[in-house]
Amino acid sequence: MDRISTGVDGLDAKMEGGFFPGSSNLLVGKTGTGKTIFASSFLYKGSLQGEPGVYVATEQREDDVKSDVQAMFGWDFRGLEAKKLLKFVSIKPSLPTKGISQDEMARLVKSYIYNITDSLINAVNEVRAKRIVLDSVSFIEMFVKDEYLVRAALMQMVETLKEAGVTAVFTGMVPEESEALSGGGIVEYLVDTVIKMEFVPVAEEFKRTLTIRKMRRTNHSTLIHPIDITKDGLRVIEIK
Repeated sequence: MDRISTGVDGLDAKMEGGFFPGSSNLLVGKTGTGKTIFASSFLYKGSLQGEPGVYVATEQREDDVKSDVQAMFGWDFRGLEAKKLLKFVSIKPSLPTKGISQDEMARLVKSYIYNITDSLINAVNEVRAKRIVLDSVSFIEMFVKDEYLVRAALMQMVETLKEAGVTAVFTGMVPEESEALSGGGIVEYLVDTVIKMEFVPVAEEFKRTLTIRKMRRTNHSTLIHPIDITKDGLRVIEIK
């Protein structure tokens, strides 16, 4: 099976060549573990191979993401946008919290969630994307209080992206005080891959690690791999 490179130096070899086409893949971790860098690298390295991508932001400002990767790695996301190799989409919700009934609020939330999928597919079609990043899916899980509704919406999103043949990377936040695998605990059961990223502030040499917790159809590494942030992005460090 052909594989889609993760964009992380040294990681593809740990999972039989990368993500499989059309798969949904979740990056989970606490603040500062490198999730956004991983996701950005996934899109940037894909663009260098002529594979357009879509970056969907739910929390960070688009300009902040573009400026951060430009400053850290010299990646010109604005230039890629001009070449139709990258498209940014913001799906921050804006819903009233007072003066409406519970039923009306539920209707508005449901409409917002299902409109997200339409926005993603429209963006994918616009640039003929092969890759998509949703940073982060945890915002959606926290925004929608109804577990059934958010599960149904996320299932629809994952299935729609699969049908479109797009390889997806979702990021998920783990609260600082939590020892759980992900914040909402829903999307991890829907995706094909779960990669856990951790920050170890007491480590003397390697402060960040990465573990492939789950990957369908793949004989993947189950080891904890130290990672480093270099001028070219994330790199898996081989320990000898």
